[in-house]
Amino acid sequence: MPFEPATAGTAELPVGTRDRHARSARRPTEHGGAREWAGAGPPWTSKKRFGYLAGLVVAGLLVYAVVVASGGLRDAIHQLRHASLGWLAPALALEICSYALTGLMLRILQGDDGSLAWSTTVRVALVVWGLGSLLPASPAEGIAMSVAELRRRGVDRQHALTMLLLAGWFQFWALVLTAAAAAGLVDAVGHPDPVDGTRLVIAAVVLTAIAVTAAFLARRPITGKVVAEAIWWIPHHRKMTRDELRAAGADAHTRIVRLLGPPVHRIGIGLAAAGTWITDAACLWTALHAAHAHVRFSLVVLAYVAGTVASWVPLLPGGLGAVEVAVPAVLHHFGVPLTVALAGTLLWRGLSLFLPAIGGAFAYGSLRAEHPVADSGPAPELPPDSA
Repeated sequence: MPFEPATAGTAELPVGTRDRHARSARRPTEHGGAREWAGAGPPWTSKKRFGYLAGLVVAGLLVYAVVVASGGLRDAIHQLRHASLGWLAPALALEICSYALTGLMLRILQGDDGSLAWSTTVRVALVVWGLGSLLPASPAEGIAMSVAELRRRGVDRQHALTMLLLAGWFQFWALVLTAAAAAGLVDAVGHPDPVDGTRLVIAAVVLTAIAVTAAFLARRPITGKVVAEAIWWIPHHRKMTRDELRAAGADAHTRIVRLLGPPVHRIGIGLAAAGTWITDAACLWTALHAAHAHVRFSLVVLAYVAGTVASWVPLLPGGLGAVEVAVPAVLHHFGVPLTVALAGTLLWRGLSLFLPAIGGAFAYGSLRAEHPVADSGPAPELPPDSA
């Protein structure tokens, strides 16, 4: 979906009036403002409630099936009770680092003219990827809540949405490259059987080739035109001609390239995106050590990638159930006992899913409690004859 032109809705106004109009449009109205920000997320419908509850039931059944397959509930509780609590503190610190890096990525993505503090972007990250992962309309609801709060801080809605979507784009391709590196390391260091080794090498090569190709195409201006024309079938865009769509796609591509800034900014965004995955995988590695499962880090990263992909299964909030199946399954395939693999995974999920969700709720509350100025810059001077 191509982005709307940046000047839409204000091009017909004089310069001074346009700036004042843009600032006033970003502020909530006196009577309806609170309702606007409070209702940022999609409404809860009966169908959505049913789907959410059905997802929770399915997730519970999946977790129960894994517990039974690993030796029963008693063995799982035994492993959790005998976990080394000393490993949980560094695991929590690594999870905090993961969200700190995500906040850093958002802070870079706001551009050189941005005024958002790092503490603000970290809280936005907690709302989108912490609290938002457990909401019924994940991830749309967390994004809508964050965009509303960014608008209160003077960030244009289009700019805020672009920031979050670009962050997700960089995180996706960073995950692809992380998976390729993990597959290669497991094959080189782990000495798997020949069949698994061949599969890992093929996966590493294919994933790397896909990521490099995507990065090359994303830099080409024609890509915006091709993508814009490809979505012509969406009813909303059929009102536009193909030439208008191509122009809008080229304009969106230009603004995204401008937002990414110089190469040093893009490298920083990419490193921060990779760092979010590595630190979260390190949290899983630490939790597994707490459950007395001493596993190579490359194998943990491979299992972590499988769990992350499993978390994208629809209807399951935060991938509940699917992740608890995927991660222990990969670890067990490479020789880790299923009981300790499940215990470590459950510890990690408590730190990486539920604690960030709680933190995201507090972060959203703190963002709502603040009263930022929508545009802290000075008002433009009016010409003498404007009176």
